[in-house]
Amino acid sequence: MAVGSSETGRTKTTGARRPFPLRVVVVIVVALFIASTALAYEAGTQAGTGPSTTSTVSFLNLSVIMNQTYSAAYGGSGFPQYVINSTSGSGSGTNFTLPEGTVIVTITDHDAVTRYNQCVCNVQGTVGGTETLNGTPISYVSPSNVAHTFDVPQLGINVLAPGQSVVSFVLDLHQVGSFRWECLAPCGSGPQGFGFPMFTPGFMEGTMTVT
Repeated sequence: MAVGSSETGRTKTTGARRPFPLRVVVVIVVALFIASTALAYEAGTQAGTGPSTTSTVSFLNLSVIMNQTYSAAYGGSGFPQYVINSTSGSGSGTNFTLPEGTVIVTITDHDAVTRYNQCVCNVQGTVGGTETLNGTPISYVSPSNVAHTFDVPQLGINVLAPGQSVVSFVLDLHQVGSFRWECLAPCGSGPQGFGFPMFTPGFMEGTMTVT
């Protein structure tokens, strides 16, 4: 039934109201989604755990083994050497290529501990600033318990591998390029431990390429 309006001359229709325009609902939902995503990203960035620029999740499994090939020439019982066990990227020797994004790295260290007096023993450059040592999250390793390190100076990465341990950590790689990685713990020959195989490609040094 229609009811006339004496003031405007328009006719009002009683009964059900007109539905809220669908496009208005869509605009509101999208705006809320964008706002919540921005807030989540900002919170994650401030906490140091913001999302990667891509959704790719890769893995890299390394081991530190004792290579006996050159031990006799240097009067030792074997020299440590990083080797690639497996990776979702590609690799040869101590050089590996990984896609941009999140990388889960595991290092199985078969060597014994060495005292690293000059150690910067805080974990740096990983997601959350931590590594997992034998299943326990940590952010610091005692200098007396370090056997080897995994350092990428250009990316500010410093991870410490105690002897006879399994260490895992997460990297958020968003800078494309080739970067030198190295072990900085004195694990080589010579009185100070900085001789072979320290800083030797194929042993305690290599290249990480992010594509």
